[in-house]
Amino acid sequence: MSYGPSYVPNGNISLTRQAARSRPRHGIKKETLVRWLLTVMLYVTLLRATGMWYGYPSNFDDGISVDPLPQKLMLYSLIPMMGVYFILEPNRFLSYFRRIPVLVIVVAGFSLISLALSISFGASARGIAAVTVLTIAPLLYRRRYGSVETFRLLENFAVFAAFANVLYTAAFPHFAIMGGSYAGMVKGLFYHKNTMGQFFAVAFIVVVSIGLPSSRLRYRTLLRWAALLLMLALIAVSRSSTAVVMLAMGLATLAGLKMMFKIGNSGVRSFFLFFLCLILGFVGASAYLGAAQLIADAFGKDLTFSGRTNIWEQLIPLVYDQPIFGYGFALFRQPEIMEQFVRVTFDARSTHNTYLELALNIGVPGTIAWVAFLFKRLGERITTVSSGAALNEVQAKEVAVILMIMIGAMMEAGLMLAPVVLWPLMVVCLPKDASPSSFRRKPRKPVMPNSGRRPAV
Repeated sequence: MSYGPSYVPNGNISLTRQAARSRPRHGIKKETLVRWLLTVMLYVTLLRATGMWYGYPSNFDDGISVDPLPQKLMLYSLIPMMGVYFILEPNRFLSYFRRIPVLVIVVAGFSLISLALSISFGASARGIAAVTVLTIAPLLYRRRYGSVETFRLLENFAVFAAFANVLYTAAFPHFAIMGGSYAGMVKGLFYHKNTMGQFFAVAFIVVVSIGLPSSRLRYRTLLRWAALLLMLALIAVSRSSTAVVMLAMGLATLAGLKMMFKIGNSGVRSFFLFFLCLILGFVGASAYLGAAQLIADAFGKDLTFSGRTNIWEQLIPLVYDQPIFGYGFALFRQPEIMEQFVRVTFDARSTHNTYLELALNIGVPGTIAWVAFLFKRLGERITTVSSGAALNEVQAKEVAVILMIMIGAMMEAGLMLAPVVLWPLMVVCLPKDASPSSFRRKPRKPVMPNSGRRPAV
């Protein structure tokens, strides 16, 4: 008598396997669900960061309060969506954060210490939580699908935003056109006209193509050209001097990188970059007092492009009082904190300088580490040769976006490490690898059939 395993007759083996293969599958594939989820997360992040919404007051002098509930709901909705993605792909989710750059760890460390030592722990905790959520959500899409696919979604959102703001301004001018001291300046769906101008300056670089136009016109191409014209119009009617400077810097960067990418050798490119920086630095320093003054005078500003030097004179001594860890993360983005430390004849709601804001919030060492990380990423982008035209174009746009935000940060507050308009755009430009992050599952050990059974007797 045999006590071995039972066997299936040879005639039934192929039929059983074929039936298993032909069994119909119902429901959504996991990959499709993941793409939909990450796409929704990215669009919600962009909408929340820009703050576009209906009914913002046109005159801030009236002291009309704004209901923060819609923005809070968008921010909080990202948390369960990130949880769902973690459930779908836990190993891949964790693999995205295993190799964090040292400088980023330093910045995170100073941010956490500043949170613990904050003079207003609640405000700092809310700020660091919002920045974390608006960082992880776009970073997941960027690491999962790469830079080219990410910029395609950014282009879609920028085109939508351009048409939406024009239509909103035409339909609701009493909300979209500002009054009071900003009378006649357009802000559209945004909370402030400067925010709109800065966003569309960066969005123009995201949408514009640095290659030769196709000989065959498509509806998508015509739509993109129309959106670019609308973006330029929105920048003009916003009358934001910072946006004008950022756009000029972005276009100059794209033109320069287009020439540099024709040099295939990264070593030659590095030397070319070095001498180009020397020449640009000399020319820029010589022309700044002339050209910058003309731009500033056109918008009724001084050379700071903000007219807020009296604010800086009161804030800079505060940096010397708390130089290491600052006063608390996101603290000097709070209007009540600004009122406590700054005494001016007008309503000073921000520092009007992101670097000064970071030094006050997380300290000078954390600010230096963050700026060093940005310059390191810029150097890596410029000296890296990509294998395709699409990657080269996106790579040039990433450099331009980072430089634009760094330049704009000299004139506006909250452009970096803050849950506002340009932060997600910078986040998607910072990962080192342009291609989707590779992820390999650990191979399972093969299990031999009937390995644990006694041989037949």
